Amino acid sequence: EPDLFGSILNQAVPLGLAGVKLTGGEPLFHPAFTRLLDTIRAKDLGLSLETNAVLCTQDLAKRLFDFPRRFVSVSLDSPHAPTHDWIRGTVGSFRLAVRGIEHLVSAGVRPQIIMTVMRRNRDHLADLVALAERLGAESVKFNILQPTARAETLYRQGEALPLADLISLGRWVET
Repeated sequence: EPDLFGSILNQAVPLGLAGVKLTGGEPLFHPAFTRLLDTIRAKDLGLSLETNAVLCTQDLAKRLFDFPRRFVSVSLDSPHAPTHDWIRGTVGSFRLAVRGIEHLVSAGVRPQIIMTVMRRNRDHLADLVALAERLGAESVKFNILQPTARAETLYRQGEALPLADLISLGRWVET
């Protein structure tokens, strides 16, 4: 796969490719993830990474820091472990995600925290911002629950917020 990936990049760079975005699923789970990073770095391309940070080690965080043009986003759906773990469907995922964020920040990579807003966590926005500040994150982004992929089940369970609530939360974020 890394050879195919390198071949694709070789074709795309002359067309103006300046960076690569790795997202998922979970990109850190890919068995050739570090080789993909090496390929991107060797071609002096920027890197954008969206991860849950569960598999982010200190060594990996240092490798990410070595990219001169990088942007790392970490999904954290609540500042409270039980809620985040429920949304993610894995007990302990909050603790591991926070540990991954701490590894990133200690390596000099200040990630963006992304929270998907739904009924279950709608009252956690201020606490999430406070946690992001304490952890040393660069910014916080709020996404709306969309009925796609893993979130389809949450959407069917009624976790999506009505438009009036989204407008109210948008006003809160602006102020």
